[in-house]
Amino acid sequence: MTRSRLKTEQRLLEALASILLEQGYPAVGINAIARRAGCDKVLIYRYFGGFDELLLAFAETTALWWEVDEIITESAADCADIALHDYLQRLLSRYVEALESRPLALEIMAWEMSSQNNLTSHLARIRGERGMELVKRIRAYYRQPNIDIGGILGVFGASINYLVIRTRKQSQQYKTEEWWRLQQTIAKLLQAYAD
Repeated sequence: MTRSRLKTEQRLLEALASILLEQGYPAVGINAIARRAGCDKVLIYRYFGGFDELLLAFAETTALWWEVDEIITESAADCADIALHDYLQRLLSRYVEALESRPLALEIMAWEMSSQNNLTSHLARIRGERGMELVKRIRAYYRQPNIDIGGILGVFGASINYLVIRTRKQSQQYKTEEWWRLQQTIAKLLQAYAD
C-alpha cells in the first residue's frame, strides 16, 4: 500500500468520525464522507469495497467502548465490605460516566436504534462481550447464585443506554433532573432485590 493511499484511508475514517460527532448518524453517507475527506467517493469503493466495508474498517480501527477495568476498579478483597446493591450502584454510575465520555459511541448507539449496519453490529457485539465479562467478574466477587446479576445489569443498563442516548444533546440541567430520578429508582430497586 502506498503512503498516499494510507493517508486517504485515514482521512476517510476521520471524516466518518467527524460527521458522526458533528451532525449525527443521519448525515453519514458516501458523498458526505468523501466531501469531508476531500477526495472522490470512488476511492471509498476502491480502498474499502463500499460503504459497509468502510463502516467495518472504522469499527475495527476505532476504540469505541469501555474496558471492564474502567467499570470495575476494585479487587475481590476490596468488595468484601461492600454490600452487593451498593457495589452495583457504583458500577452503574461508572457506566454512565463511561458512556458520557464517548460521544462517538453514543451516536453509533443512536444509529443502532433505527438501522443495522457493520458499525452498529460491531459495537453491539463488543458491548455484549464486555457486558458478559463484567457480569462474570462480579459473580466471582459476590457468590450469590440466587441473584441474577446479569439480569439486573441488563435492565438497568438498557434504561441508562436509552436515557444517555436521548439526552446526549440536551442541556445539563435537564439531564441532571432525569438522571436524579433514574438513580433514585435504581438505588431503591437494587436495595430491595440485591440486599
